[in-house]
Amino acid sequence: MKEYREKRNLSPEKFRAQLNLLNDAARRVLSGGFGRQLPADRILAAYFRENRRCGSRDRGFISETVYAALRFWGFLRRFLPQDRLLEVESGNIRLTARELSAMLMAGCFISGDRDNAFAIMDACGLPALPSPLNNPCARANQMAGYFNCGIRLHDEDLLPQWIKEMLPENLDIAAFLKILACRPPIWIRLQCQDTAKVLNELQSCGAETAIHPVISNAVQIRAKINLYTLESFKAGCFEIQDLASQCVSIVAAPKPGERWLDPCAGAGGKTLHLAQLMNRKGSVTAGDIRSEKLNDLRLRARRAGFPNIITKPHNGTAWKGKHLYDGILIDAPCSCSGVWRRNPGAQWKLTDDDIRELSATQRQILENYSAAIRTNGVLVYATCSLFDMENGEVVKDFLAAHPEYKLDPFEHPLTGKIIPGMLRIDSTDGDCDSLFMAKMRKVK
Repeated sequence: MKEYREKRNLSPEKFRAQLNLLNDAARRVLSGGFGRQLPADRILAAYFRENRRCGSRDRGFISETVYAALRFWGFLRRFLPQDRLLEVESGNIRLTARELSAMLMAGCFISGDRDNAFAIMDACGLPALPSPLNNPCARANQMAGYFNCGIRLHDEDLLPQWIKEMLPENLDIAAFLKILACRPPIWIRLQCQDTAKVLNELQSCGAETAIHPVISNAVQIRAKINLYTLESFKAGCFEIQDLASQCVSIVAAPKPGERWLDPCAGAGGKTLHLAQLMNRKGSVTAGDIRSEKLNDLRLRARRAGFPNIITKPHNGTAWKGKHLYDGILIDAPCSCSGVWRRNPGAQWKLTDDDIRELSATQRQILENYSAAIRTNGVLVYATCSLFDMENGEVVKDFLAAHPEYKLDPFEHPLTGKIIPGMLRIDSTDGDCDSLFMAKMRKVK
């Protein structure tokens, strides 16, 4: 199948060198991901920093192929003998170069990346691949036959059994699994007056853009461009932020001149959005136990010219400030099960003990900051989790212990429907992340 390799304009020698880089990077990702619970994007970023010989084409090939393998790990793991699977999922990667290449080829094939799958097959001298069928599960079963595994795969194999049992009853599992098998789009949030200039620059770079029909500052982008290099990004005219994440600050609905606190700010996507919704008036204090994250936020706030953002690292203990706030947004640490499309394979690293520990942490964070809000102030609790144990159960327990707080109805940001106080946005609601939010008001 030399035509597939030739499409890439690479000689056989150069493609084999690229394949060696891919195998090396894949070993790093599998060992670091399963062995040390590190996210794939962080491992790949470190790998590319260490290997400056990786050009843009190499980085694209490596990233696409590794992410395809992780996205369909639920299928690929079924092709491994049990002893080898246990090794890999403990971070001990003893696969030979040929075995690893075959696994990566299968990931490409299942994902629908025909060119890379056939190019890897050709370079490694593997048996001829069949003509791919039209959906990932069907292609996974083709690979099961290719490897003579004697198994039948189903979409449900993309999740561990214990996770399927923990998912909420009102979640459309079939739709969730279908979207889990797809690459997510990029969403940006416009934060400038001249939005046409931003859109024109994006389109001039070949990006397909679609403004959300309800949230006019939310734009979906499909393109293979580095958004961070655009002049409009450098000028602070937009931020990369998922649609569901943008909904949280809209529900919080801060008013100009108010005082808000974001104690789990991280790099500050929601902090910036709060400040924007306040028309740069009043103040948003952003805190986090990770001071390096706040460094990122300070740079982002300076780039966009937000004068009303204050950063303040803390140690995670109970609030002891002098002033009460009009509103607090708690974007709590969580299992991140709602963003598995962006961090493929993470479901195979999570345990039920992790969720229980996170739930306890979430309860403690709510307890730590509930006294920092003035009477009639707003408390918004959010996670990017699908699990009730991190969402509704946490909120209900908090309300039972704090009668001074009541759920505060709000308008669904995507539909306009009135929500009685708690909302879960699913990926199928807008081709976005899944996310939970609750809005509470301190009534006394």
